[in-house]
Amino acid sequence: MLLLTPLLTVLLHPLLPTCLASNHADIPYYTLEEHWVSPALAPFLLQNRVIRALNLGPRASQLLPEVGPLRLASMDANNIRIQTISHVPVPEALYLPNLTATANDQLAARIAASPQPGRFRGFCILPMGLPGAAAAELRRCVRELGFVGALVDALLPDRRAYDSRAYDELWEVAVTLDVPIYLHPTPPNPDEVFDVGEGLYAPSVPGEYSEYEAASLGTWAWGWHERTGLSFIKMYLGRVFERFPELQVVLGHMGELVPFFLERTDMKLSGNRSLTFKEVWGCNVYVTTSGMFSLDPMTTVLRTTDSKRIMYSVDWPLELNEDGTRFMAELRDSGLVSEKEFEDVASRNAKRLLRI
Repeated sequence: MLLLTPLLTVLLHPLLPTCLASNHADIPYYTLEEHWVSPALAPFLLQNRVIRALNLGPRASQLLPEVGPLRLASMDANNIRIQTISHVPVPEALYLPNLTATANDQLAARIAASPQPGRFRGFCILPMGLPGAAAAELRRCVRELGFVGALVDALLPDRRAYDSRAYDELWEVAVTLDVPIYLHPTPPNPDEVFDVGEGLYAPSVPGEYSEYEAASLGTWAWGWHERTGLSFIKMYLGRVFERFPELQVVLGHMGELVPFFLERTDMKLSGNRSLTFKEVWGCNVYVTTSGMFSLDPMTTVLRTTDSKRIMYSVDWPLELNEDGTRFMAELRDSGLVSEKEFEDVASRNAKRLLRI
């Protein structure tokens, strides 16, 4: 059993949530940012000081390694027909192709051994520090393991993004195989969180706020979302989408802040480029709702993004399926989307993108 550090209040909910109301159970959900941890990479997760400071707690400890009855029961209780599973971010693995391959094999085996393997799909983890190896592993996972794409750390440990031509081989494989690349937040380096007076997310003077608050600021409260959006913008500036106009990228958490800056980013960066930033946003990007269950950001996403490119996701088990269920009920009742658009967000867009 994976043992993570003590308790985070938000995760201390029952393992098996109550059934959702029947009037919202007619349209099934397909979710795309749902996590697990492999035996091969769990030791790195345990050793990451930033992750330890987040205090993931016993609930995540029990659910992250499991692809079986507990996961399925939560899916059943919350109307989730298909869950696409991906590895939690492990920055240390980005230069370890043998271990990432082992982790992918372990995920494929866990899915195959689950009571209902048809309820799951897989995104592979890739050694993004080695572009050639990442391309080869994506090809292997799609062709041999049946995975439907990759979910990758948005930045390398040295904060480099994927805007250089070194990654063209990877994008070419993704386009050829017609699978998406999901850019996912990755933890900041420990010095950015814990070096008081110097670290970007650390307090300016000792004792101003806790290590947990500094780690949260650098991760799920702000930092890693902003940096994931930045990674995507750098791909645009590196003309990745001009070279690979069919490449599809997924951004979670309501678009990793990009929708809120879309007009300004487009105005300041598009210039005389053959593709404007807005054009790339409209043709090359899908957005998921993972971990953000409020109609306020969703309203902005709907105003900036075609509803055929918005997909429901939860970020389970770090977030709760029942919170996502409540959000989807609120969305359906809000008048922000038609019934057709709601079904697109709930499942149809994911089915089309992942060819389910």
